[in-house]
Amino acid sequence: MAPASKPSHSADDALQAAIDGDLRCLKKMATKVNLRDAKDAMGRNALHCAAGKGHLDICRFLVEELGLDVNSTADGSGTSVHFAAVGGDERALGYLLDHGGDPGAPDAKGSTPLHDAAEQGHCEAVRLLLSKGVDVDPVNHRGTPLHLAAAKDRDQVVKILLEHDADAGADANFMSPSGPSILMEAVDDGLTDMVKFLLESGADPNIADEDGKIPIMCAAVHGHRELVEILFPKTKPIPSVPDWSVDGIIRSMKYLRFEAQDAALAGNRLADAKSRGKEAFAKGDYVAAIYFYCLAMEKDPLDATLLANRSLCWLRLGEGDRALLDAQHPRHGTDYKGAVDAFVQALKLDPASEEIRKALRQMFFLLPSISTFKEAMDALKSAVAPGRVEQQNS
Repeated sequence: MAPASKPSHSADDALQAAIDGDLRCLKKMATKVNLRDAKDAMGRNALHCAAGKGHLDICRFLVEELGLDVNSTADGSGTSVHFAAVGGDERALGYLLDHGGDPGAPDAKGSTPLHDAAEQGHCEAVRLLLSKGVDVDPVNHRGTPLHLAAAKDRDQVVKILLEHDADAGADANFMSPSGPSILMEAVDDGLTDMVKFLLESGADPNIADEDGKIPIMCAAVHGHRELVEILFPKTKPIPSVPDWSVDGIIRSMKYLRFEAQDAALAGNRLADAKSRGKEAFAKGDYVAAIYFYCLAMEKDPLDATLLANRSLCWLRLGEGDRALLDAQHPRHGTDYKGAVDAFVQALKLDPASEEIRKALRQMFFLLPSISTFKEAMDALKSAVAPGRVEQQNS
């Protein structure tokens, strides 16, 4: 019969005792294993493990009786203070800080204990670290503590950080390579109070994400009317949204597929916008048609055909004044008949408008040929009878 194997008194057993909070077992293991050198595969020692679990009695034993260094680092994971900040036990964290732990030490990726506590939503740990005078705005590869807290919807932590003068004007606008700004994330999650806090603290609602969308667009698409109303006063008008009002933005965003707003439309996108505008017009969906024409006009704002077509859309929506503005818009093209047609349609909507009649008369002097003049006169005569002006060819 083979002899029974002896129990293994390995470092792993000691580290497990620290994780479990088993002080009796750990003390026993300490007589057999050098706990100053014992580490797991990730470089964590017993103090790291105990701090992360908030085992205050284990921390005391390791620091006061065995002399483990509170500022020793695990492989890329920081010190025992980092682990305590992640765990969120303010008693263990406070003990480590009182015994020489560095409250602001960055790990290999630049994360400080404040980053860790903020991201996990540990309010008391955040307050404790801030009371030690740490920088409220340290930046790691993903942003500041404020950015990380907002990204995880830790609204109470966000409030605490802002109360301690976190720079929301800069941090709320920070975008990591793979993520949106704090404000965009708060809007996307429908966090009304947080959005208010961020705006009051200087967050810029005009910063677009990598897809070209800004916060008010996101709010409108998700139907968050209250957020649209909150963002509206501080958001600059978007050229492709024809009716810059709360209702107009919500209505227009139904048709938006979050295309980049700050880049010129490429040829294929321009053709697509024109085509989709024409399709929407044919379906009688004039709001959508206006949106797509506006999108196409970002490439060429003086395109005569687009102006004429958008003018007709306004007419079909009963917006004579807007139609008139488009028809009067300076044109580099030669679509005179389209302009005249737009004025004629406006006159049908408002036969008593002397302004429209005057504008129409002025157009006659700009007509380049007798043929076009005759067409214009025929159009004017038809204004008194039922008629229909077709959309211009795109």
